[in-house]
Amino acid sequence: MSQNPTNKVTKKAPIDGIELLNMPYGAPDLKAVLQKYTMRGLITAILIFALGTGGMATYFYLDAKAKENAEEEIVAPRIIMLEDLETPPPASDDAEPPPPDVEVPQTIVALKDLEAMTPEPVKKELSEISTIKTQQKLEEITQPVSKEGDENAPKVNYTGPIGLKEKKVEEKIEKKEEKVVQKKDVYQQFEVEKAPSPVNLSSVRSSMRYPEIARSQGIEGRITVKVLVGTNGSVQRVGGISGPEVFHSEVRDKVENLQFTPALQNGQPVKCWVSVPFNFTLSKGFKKKDEEKSEDE
Repeated sequence: MSQNPTNKVTKKAPIDGIELLNMPYGAPDLKAVLQKYTMRGLITAILIFALGTGGMATYFYLDAKAKENAEEEIVAPRIIMLEDLETPPPASDDAEPPPPDVEVPQTIVALKDLEAMTPEPVKKELSEISTIKTQQKLEEITQPVSKEGDENAPKVNYTGPIGLKEKKVEEKIEKKEEKVVQKKDVYQQFEVEKAPSPVNLSSVRSSMRYPEIARSQGIEGRITVKVLVGTNGSVQRVGGISGPEVFHSEVRDKVENLQFTPALQNGQPVKCWVSVPFNFTLSKGFKKKDEEKSEDE
């Protein structure tokens, strides 16, 4: 039986301390270089990672530093040093410009014209002598005229403004305003010189009846009625009534029978409002009966 030369195990010299005995060809070589190149690759990867990480850290650090410097430049106050400047010396007299030439206007003497004067009120004797220019003559004036001018003033070709001013003669008419004093028709009691005074108040009071409702309920009170007294002293109108309403009807019916002395204003009789009081009170007998009725009930 023949042997296969490829399956023959050969003994090789040790590589890197690894004894290669009875190993097929190929595996010993790979195992011999595996550890060496693995270590080299690991070191290379660590160096590349360290360089990349350091570069990124350096970039971010420099960028943050640049931003801080930019903020400091913006926020930092600007210090301005102020120095006192010396007052400049005054300009010399030679530098002053000469004063401008002032043109002296030519004095023009106005021609005295009596007809161009403003009309003034004069006496009747002098009004016949004075004359007034017509509108046509006023339009023909070509040079200044005045009542204080010179009659012999030379006639020159004047081109400036004539200066003729029209004055309005104001007539002041005093109107006497007649103050129309409106006489009041009706007065209040405090507005007249003498207030009305009742002449039959006691008889009117005695004619009033005590209302049965008020008597049965024991109601008492004071009634004040306002009446308008005419110039003849009679009651023309009944106004407001104050007090318990149970007495209003009786007072309104009987108060028209009152007679007064008329009110006087400037010595003349006038219409006037006046207040008249009425007291409604129950006698002791009526009060006692009312109390007994209330006890019986």
